[in-house]
Amino acid sequence: MKIDTLDYVVLIVRDLDRALPFYIDVLGLRLRHRAGRYAQLDSGTARLALFERSAMEETLGAKLDEPSESAPAFEIGFKVSDCDAAFSHLVAHGAPVVTRPTSRPWGQRTAYVRDPDGNLIELAEDIGPPA
Repeated sequence: MKIDTLDYVVLIVRDLDRALPFYIDVLGLRLRHRAGRYAQLDSGTARLALFERSAMEETLGAKLDEPSESAPAFEIGFKVSDCDAAFSHLVAHGAPVVTRPTSRPWGQRTAYVRDPDGNLIELAEDIGPPA
């Protein structure tokens, strides 16, 4: 078997109508299409899809546990040109702070916030290796 490329990632959300404004209006992703309890967003080379938990439970025929703040199920990482500005924008739009912008030894400045379902959103700016 050979995998050619990552096509899309599906994030399970509690309420699609609550999650979409965060991803479209706050993060600035473009809605590609929506069908009922599923939506797909343009997010660069791979697409990001949102699927309501109840719909995924129906699809799988099983009850799914919800993640918690102490046991997140997912992290979505976005490359940004200015970590501090992106972080300030998200926080000003109500995103809960997890970790403020920090310069990392691997040459990135990163910060973390949460989406409306509590999923981790990482902002990563390439700043180069430390001097």
